[in-house]
Amino acid sequence: MKYVVIILLLSTSGVERIELKTSGLNCGEVAKAWREVNTRYHGPGPNQGNYTRDGKLMIGYICE
Repeated sequence: MKYVVIILLLSTSGVERIELKTSGLNCGEVAKAWREVNTRYHGPGPNQGNYTRDGKLMIGYICE
């Protein structure tokens, strides 16, 4: 089955989307792998979360 995994990032200019096309892979696992490779966890505290190198906060993902 083909999926499009949409990674949602929050930046100072609003919500950004990164679309990853995949075929035959678990959507949640693709999103998890992207998060592990491309973000770093910061916390605890009021600004905790998974941030990219350029400071964007990963707020979730959508599978279509």
